[in-house]
Amino acid sequence: MRRIVLAVSLGCLLAVPALAETGAPLSGEPTYSAGAYLADFEQVKREIAARAPNLDWSVAERGLDLKTLATDAETAIRAATSDAEGRAALRNFLMAMGDGHISLEFPDEKIEPAQIWGTASICRGLGYEDETRPAGLPFDRLGARTVDTPDSPTFPIYVADLPGGKLGILRIPSFYEWGYYEYCPLAVAEIGLPEDGECDETCGASIGQKAAQLLTEAVARQIQKLKAEGVTALAVDITQNGGGSLWLDPVARMLTPLKLKAPHLAFTRTKSWRDSLGSNLAAVESDLANPVIGTAYRPTLQAAKETLIKALAEANTPCDRTRVWQGETPDCTLLAPPMLYATGVLDYAPPGEYTLLSSGYALFFSSLYAYEEGLWSGPLYVFMDEGSASAAEHFVTLLKDNRAAILIGEPTFGAGCGWMSAGDTPVMLKETRAELHIPDCVWTNVKGENEVAGVEPDVTVPWRFYDNAFQKGRRLMTVLQTLDFKAWPPGQPAPPSLGKTNQR
Repeated sequence: MRRIVLAVSLGCLLAVPALAETGAPLSGEPTYSAGAYLADFEQVKREIAARAPNLDWSVAERGLDLKTLATDAETAIRAATSDAEGRAALRNFLMAMGDGHISLEFPDEKIEPAQIWGTASICRGLGYEDETRPAGLPFDRLGARTVDTPDSPTFPIYVADLPGGKLGILRIPSFYEWGYYEYCPLAVAEIGLPEDGECDETCGASIGQKAAQLLTEAVARQIQKLKAEGVTALAVDITQNGGGSLWLDPVARMLTPLKLKAPHLAFTRTKSWRDSLGSNLAAVESDLANPVIGTAYRPTLQAAKETLIKALAEANTPCDRTRVWQGETPDCTLLAPPMLYATGVLDYAPPGEYTLLSSGYALFFSSLYAYEEGLWSGPLYVFMDEGSASAAEHFVTLLKDNRAAILIGEPTFGAGCGWMSAGDTPVMLKETRAELHIPDCVWTNVKGENEVAGVEPDVTVPWRFYDNAFQKGRRLMTVLQTLDFKAWPPGQPAPPSLGKTNQR
């Protein structure tokens, strides 16, 4: 699951010179080919119909008329006079879906990384990058005290003395664990490299696991530091957090003593899910056949096998949805019934429960991470805004569904689930060679609502469109002045005063 990109540039791009039949450029001849863009548009429609998990939601909730939408897009492509206009027509068509994980990337928009060697080469090869992470709200300028630790440059923490108690604030700018590049070289240094200097799949997995452990430990130390500061309640700032990976799950579990139950996951009837479910089933069957595995695991493994067999059968059920662009309603749904959870076959497992199993990740994905539940056990709050997206939305859904936190701010972006099978595997358009990215899953909350609709706060902060970070922080602090941080224990319904939105 990749983080969501919140902005797309539709500016003018360099054109490729047109070629005559002999291959020579024709001076002064326009380079735009409506035919090429129309061919790619037909491919886009086929892929969206066959793979986009939120298409039916877009029709039902956004009131889309897909036939009219397709007709208007085709008209715009025919009327375009440049590549920039052709690209804009395709992107406008995709943006109408209201699915933040659907996007296009053209070849000349890619930034190729520079050639690097040694540890840096290994870390880049594993997908680590120096992500530019948003700073969050400037609590240090709003009366809160900055608490400096070696981990504060990555995960800033603050203490605010408020009428309702002493509030600790932890900033998590991103859940994209591969964006925290600095932890990869540390992991390499701890693990060491094979004598031949080559890092194979096993080596890469070890480095990734160690880097995730170091990253998680940094968050844990910041939580412990705030506890040592004697805070009454803890707030997590995920404003402008664009998402990331399922690393969000162990982070959430460190913040509450509650045994968080993961929400359901609905998967698509596509090849990537057939491959993924087949791989998970093979891992479970391998554990069942292993005589070393204790009998205590066998009932769980057998139940997981039965679930995965049913899921695989659903993924293999064909579903032709091409008629949606003619305004017809297909007689099948792309989404299989929700028989899995965001964490795998199981909605909960204690930390470390299945680490000895080769199928532990399939049973409960957070088995891949080392973490301690309930490092924080007091009242928990989350600050979120329109820039909180994807994995960040799932983070707040997980906490809200389990009554583990009170959400403060404004509705989230509305991106929902990204990729949970084979990762983001784009389709290349045949004519323009652009890469079309389409998600493959749906997360639903405890009410069965699609997270792509966004998450509503429990307490609304009256932020304005043109508010900068300082103004947003000042409005938030005004709301925080009215809250009693000792009045609400995790797992219990929020007090009536917190169940209402703040409309001041």
